[in-house]
Amino acid sequence: MAHGQWEQLPPLPEPNGGFIGGHHNGKIVIVGGTNWEGGRKNWLRKIRKFDPMSNAWVTTENFENPVAYAVSMQNGSQLAFVGGTDGKQPLRVHATLSGVKTVLPALPVSTVLAAGGNMGGWMILAGGTDDAANLPGVTRMTHAIMSGDVKRLADHPGKPFATAASAVAGEELFVFGGMNYDAAAKLPVNSAEAYAFSLGKNAWRKLTPLAAPTRGLSAVTLDDNHIYIAGGYRDDFTSEAVIYDVKSDSYRKAVSLPYAAMVGLVKMGDHVYCLGGEDKKQSRTDKFFRIPVAQLLK
Repeated sequence: MAHGQWEQLPPLPEPNGGFIGGHHNGKIVIVGGTNWEGGRKNWLRKIRKFDPMSNAWVTTENFENPVAYAVSMQNGSQLAFVGGTDGKQPLRVHATLSGVKTVLPALPVSTVLAAGGNMGGWMILAGGTDDAANLPGVTRMTHAIMSGDVKRLADHPGKPFATAASAVAGEELFVFGGMNYDAAAKLPVNSAEAYAFSLGKNAWRKLTPLAAPTRGLSAVTLDDNHIYIAGGYRDDFTSEAVIYDVKSDSYRKAVSLPYAAMVGLVKMGDHVYCLGGEDKKQSRTDKFFRIPVAQLLK
């Protein structure tokens, strides 16, 4: 069934948001995540895979513990994650789907709801907090991880932040929007700021800000020059989307998401997949759609 230009796919096995999302060996994968039931927040540990060939979800196994709000690290066809939380404590780990887990004692605990991505084998993390409920604990720190080594890099030049969208294009990590914390008002404040980080230069540069301050938005790289940025929360959840042009440092309106939420976005092959997410306070959705990359680039 079509939803605008999006094709609706079989729903996720359960409503889910905050999961590790990506692709592995030709299948869409989600690991862990969260949902709500009867006012109680559940922390998930299942590994789910969607096979586009059979158009069906399968549950492969349980991860060793619940995990959510980590940074997904896609390296070619391999999916891994860094940090996150099991709902009780932050995780100082780097783990892969093949079962390899590296404990990183030097990794700070502020990896929950951080931004990041894989850059030439280095895993870059920026911002974040130590608990999804600890909004005053957001940070500006940036770190690089490779082979178990953790290196402190140049701090993000904006305000301490979490729940920003991030994507790697070319030789830089791009970070858009997110949430800052107003200590005087004791409230989260949505951000429109945008920055790019160069690992080679160990430096951040300021970009043109988003048109609307938004937290919990998602981003996915379409090609070397275009990043699709969508969803999130403003005064309410939104489905609006833009495409950021890396070369011109500009945005243009893009095909909206098929629903309003803080979604997961994954590019695999010629499609972008939109998965689940937080669609209302204390709520998650099981919706699942995809769209050809070519449609987004029109």
